[in-house]
Amino acid sequence: MKVFRIAALGLALVAGTAVVASAQAAPQQQGANRAARPDQRLKDISLTSEQQAKIDEINKKYSPEMAVIREAMQGGGDRAEGMKKMNDLRAKISPEIRAVLTAEQQAIYDKNTADMKARMDAMAKQPPPAL
Repeated sequence: MKVFRIAALGLALVAGTAVVASAQAAPQQQGANRAARPDQRLKDISLTSEQQAKIDEINKKYSPEMAVIREAMQGGGDRAEGMKKMNDLRAKISPEIRAVLTAEQQAIYDKNTADMKARMDAMAKQPPPAL
Protein backbone atom coordinates (compact mmCIF):
# COMPACT_ATOMS: atom_id res chain seq x y z
CA MET A 1 0.00 0.00 0.00
CA LYS A 2 2.88 2.33 0.84
CA VAL A 3 4.46 1.67 -2.59
CA PHE A 4 1.18 2.56 -4.29
CA ARG A 5 1.02 5.92 -2.45
CA ILE A 6 4.60 6.76 -3.36
CA ALA A 7 3.97 5.89 -7.02
CA ALA A 8 0.78 8.01 -7.06
CA LEU A 9 2.64 10.94 -5.46
CA GLY A 10 5.43 10.63 -8.03
CA LEU A 11 2.92 10.59 -10.88
CA ALA A 12 1.17 13.67 -9.47
CA LEU A 13 4.50 15.53 -9.24
CA VAL A 14 5.39 14.69 -12.84
CA ALA A 15 1.94 15.78 -14.08
CA GLY A 16 2.15 19.03 -12.08
CA THR A 17 5.59 19.80 -13.49
CA ALA A 18 4.34 19.25 -17.04
CA VAL A 19 1.43 21.65 -16.48
CA VAL A 20 3.74 24.37 -15.14
CA ALA A 21 6.21 23.89 -18.01
CA SER A 22 3.48 24.15 -20.66
CA ALA A 23 2.04 27.28 -19.01
CA GLN A 24 5.46 28.93 -19.07
CA ALA A 25 5.97 28.07 -22.75
CA ALA A 26 2.60 29.50 -23.87
CA PRO A 27 3.68 33.18 -24.28
CA GLN A 28 6.63 32.18 -26.46
CA GLN A 29 4.42 30.08 -28.70
CA GLN A 30 1.89 32.90 -28.93
CA GLY A 31 4.57 35.30 -30.19
CA ALA A 32 5.72 32.80 -32.79
CA ASN A 33 2.17 32.36 -34.06
CA ARG A 34 1.73 36.10 -34.44
CA ALA A 35 4.13 36.20 -37.37
CA ALA A 36 2.23 33.39 -39.10
CA ARG A 37 -1.15 35.11 -38.80
CA PRO A 38 -2.51 36.69 -41.96
CA ASP A 39 -2.77 40.46 -42.24
CA GLN A 40 -6.19 41.39 -40.82
CA ARG A 41 -6.43 44.33 -43.23
CA LEU A 42 -6.65 41.76 -46.06
CA LYS A 43 -9.41 39.76 -44.37
CA ASP A 44 -12.27 38.85 -46.75
CA ILE A 45 -10.21 39.86 -49.81
CA SER A 46 -9.43 37.25 -52.47
CA LEU A 47 -6.04 38.03 -53.95
CA THR A 48 -4.62 36.82 -57.23
CA SER A 49 -1.27 35.09 -57.05
CA GLU A 50 0.32 38.18 -58.62
CA GLN A 51 -1.23 40.46 -55.98
CA GLN A 52 -0.16 38.10 -53.19
CA ALA A 53 3.41 38.07 -54.50
CA LYS A 54 3.54 41.88 -54.57
CA ILE A 55 2.10 42.14 -51.05
CA ASP A 56 4.56 39.52 -49.78
CA GLU A 57 7.39 41.59 -51.29
CA ILE A 58 6.11 44.75 -49.54
CA ASN A 59 5.81 42.94 -46.20
CA LYS A 60 9.28 41.47 -46.59
CA LYS A 61 10.69 44.95 -47.24
CA TYR A 62 9.29 46.30 -43.96
CA SER A 63 9.69 43.14 -41.88
CA PRO A 64 13.01 44.17 -40.26
CA GLU A 65 11.57 47.50 -39.07
CA MET A 66 8.48 45.76 -37.71
CA ALA A 67 10.64 43.22 -35.86
CA VAL A 68 12.76 45.95 -34.22
CA ILE A 69 9.65 47.74 -32.95
CA ARG A 70 8.08 44.49 -31.70
CA GLU A 71 11.28 43.44 -29.90
CA ALA A 72 11.60 46.84 -28.24
CA MET A 73 8.03 46.61 -26.96
CA GLN A 74 8.50 43.05 -25.70
CA GLY A 75 11.83 43.97 -24.13
CA GLY A 76 10.22 46.42 -21.73
CA GLY A 77 10.31 49.55 -23.88
CA ASP A 78 7.72 52.31 -23.69
CA ARG A 79 4.47 50.67 -24.83
CA ALA A 80 2.79 53.91 -25.97
CA GLU A 81 5.82 54.88 -28.02
CA GLY A 82 6.02 51.39 -29.52
CA MET A 83 2.35 51.47 -30.50
CA LYS A 84 2.86 54.88 -32.12
CA LYS A 85 5.85 53.62 -34.10
CA MET A 86 3.91 50.52 -35.15
CA ASN A 87 0.98 52.66 -36.32
CA ASP A 88 3.35 55.00 -38.19
CA LEU A 89 4.93 52.04 -39.97
CA ARG A 90 1.52 50.61 -40.88
CA ALA A 91 0.55 54.02 -42.27
CA LYS A 92 3.70 53.91 -44.41
CA ILE A 93 3.01 50.36 -45.66
CA SER A 94 -0.72 50.77 -46.25
CA PRO A 95 -0.62 52.92 -49.42
CA GLU A 96 1.80 50.48 -51.04
CA ILE A 97 -0.46 47.51 -50.32
CA ARG A 98 -3.56 49.47 -51.29
CA ALA A 99 -2.03 50.29 -54.69
CA VAL A 100 -1.86 46.56 -55.48
CA LEU A 101 -5.61 46.11 -54.92
CA THR A 102 -8.60 46.70 -57.21
CA ALA A 103 -11.15 49.43 -56.34
CA GLU A 104 -13.53 46.84 -54.84
CA GLN A 105 -10.72 45.30 -52.79
CA GLN A 106 -9.60 48.75 -51.65
CA ALA A 107 -13.04 49.44 -50.13
CA ILE A 108 -12.82 46.23 -48.06
CA TYR A 109 -9.19 47.01 -47.17
CA ASP A 110 -10.15 50.52 -45.98
CA LYS A 111 -12.93 49.11 -43.77
CA ASN A 112 -10.60 46.46 -42.31
CA THR A 113 -7.92 49.11 -41.71
CA ALA A 114 -10.41 51.33 -39.84
CA ASP A 115 -11.55 48.36 -37.73
CA MET A 116 -7.95 47.44 -36.93
CA LYS A 117 -7.10 51.04 -36.01
CA ALA A 118 -10.04 51.13 -33.59
CA ARG A 119 -8.84 47.90 -31.94
CA MET A 120 -5.26 49.18 -31.72
CA ASP A 121 -6.41 52.49 -30.19
CA ALA A 122 -8.37 50.55 -27.57
CA MET A 123 -5.31 48.38 -26.83
CA ALA A 124 -3.09 51.43 -26.48
CA LYS A 125 -5.36 52.77 -23.75
CA GLN A 126 -5.13 49.57 -21.71
CA PRO A 127 -2.46 49.26 -19.03
CA PRO A 128 0.42 46.89 -19.82
CA PRO A 129 -0.01 43.32 -18.63
CA ALA A 130 1.28 42.51 -15.16
CA LEU A 131 4.34 40.30 -15.03
